[in-house]
Amino acid sequence: MPIQNPASSNVPIARDPGGGLDLIGDLHGHDAMARALLDRLGYLERDGVPTHPERTAIFLGDYIDRGPGIRESLRLVRDMVEAGSAIALMGNHEYNAIAWFTPRPDRPDLPCRRHTPIRRRLFAATLDSLGSETEAWIDWMTRLPLGLESHRIRAVHAGWDAGSVALMSDLLESHGGVFAGAAMQATCEPGTRAFQAIERLLKGHEVPLPDDLVLQDPEGSPRRHIRGKWYEAPEGHTYRSYAMTMDDGFPDVPVAHDAVSPEFIPYGREEPPVFVGHYWMQGSTPTRLANNVACLDWSVARGGPLVSYRFDGEREIDDTKFVTVD
Repeated sequence: MPIQNPASSNVPIARDPGGGLDLIGDLHGHDAMARALLDRLGYLERDGVPTHPERTAIFLGDYIDRGPGIRESLRLVRDMVEAGSAIALMGNHEYNAIAWFTPRPDRPDLPCRRHTPIRRRLFAATLDSLGSETEAWIDWMTRLPLGLESHRIRAVHAGWDAGSVALMSDLLESHGGVFAGAAMQATCEPGTRAFQAIERLLKGHEVPLPDDLVLQDPEGSPRRHIRGKWYEAPEGHTYRSYAMTMDDGFPDVPVAHDAVSPEFIPYGREEPPVFVGHYWMQGSTPTRLANNVACLDWSVARGGPLVSYRFDGEREIDDTKFVTVD
């Protein structure tokens, strides 16, 4: 059933609560691993909710789809947020779920996101898990902030882009919500500024593949781009080396000069540390991507570890501060 009047997002960017922060990568329905990680981080259950006397958990999005405990993961995250022991950001999977259920303002009989067979297959586990609670959970998702920012830290699901953050703030002010009515529809329409902003924040910096090359992603969708290293300039890179994750299918030829928008500005090395999820990193020992960039998605939904980072105000990311559970 479509959500006729989704609640508006309260804030596009959350405030830094201060103190020690424990940033946690994509859960994808792995609630048992999440609880094990929180236990390792020193969170103690109070009335069934993990809390820490001095620290706050920051979840980086993608709580749904794929795993065995989708509803349980959502409840864990929501309960911690309501108890004041966590902040939960939006991932692209939550955004896709909202778009799946939100009707187009100009065509109420159609959803903002088309119900293709591939999307339906990916979303099936979430629909089965949430059942009659689905509408209430979609409503909750619409209030998730798109990122977190302060003078000392930034966090977002896929890629930090100041222009996209500013545009989302404008949508909130002009439409009463990022995920309401015409604003939501604009974020779903390729070519609009709103669509590009959501893509950069929740899916990353996408670089078209050369010569109309089309590959296939793990879900079976056609892939016509790589997710580029938005913290580096493409000069001197091949498509394979510029991709966030290694894939032998990506061409090992230089990135074309016109493949990246002239407006693209890599994330500066002097900017605050930024933490993301999303990218399905591989390996058992997480490491930073740059002095001030770290990805905390190490493929828990494909057998990898669930990863966190203990942040205490440092200007450079320290590889010894990653904490994992397998």
